[in-house]
Amino acid sequence: MGISDLLGAPAGALLGGGGKSLGGAVGGGLMALLGAMAFKALQGSGQSTGQVPLGLMEPQTEADQQELEQHEELVLRAMINAAKADGQIDQGEAHRIVGKLQEAGADADGQRYVLELMRRPMETETLISAAEGHPNLAAELYAASLMAIEVDTAAEKAYLGKLAYGLGLTPEVTGRIQQMVGLQPV
Repeated sequence: MGISDLLGAPAGALLGGGGKSLGGAVGGGLMALLGAMAFKALQGSGQSTGQVPLGLMEPQTEADQQELEQHEELVLRAMINAAKADGQIDQGEAHRIVGKLQEAGADADGQRYVLELMRRPMETETLISAAEGHPNLAAELYAASLMAIEVDTAAEKAYLGKLAYGLGLTPEVTGRIQQMVGLQPV
């Protein structure tokens, strides 16, 4: 069972979409935003594959849809992982996240799934491995991580550096992404 099945439209609304999944609003949701950022950041960097990221196009096949759903889950996991970068997600953060899910109409299974993700240990290496050989996904995971935190501690800065290095993103690409999300270079 995928994240789209568990969280449905509420997660899409919470994270910028509004359709059946996190990327439900493919033209205007979070996945489209991340895809556009990745595509632009990678252009001219030597890391671009020239392929349009999944979030910027309507899935054409069942395989495309499954891949998009996998990317959606990785994005959520990257955002939660980034929130843990300064040690852990504290009770206040957890309550705020669950409260937002409840407001958006997430069912109990969806809420439990997100809480389970928050309780897991850091999974930086898993995220890095999932993006290996996929520069668009790597850039999307980095951008999602930046969007999930305020980047106001040394631990968060160190985490982002480790993530960028592990994802194989050049300082040029990470700098472009940081500018797009409105951050000074980390």
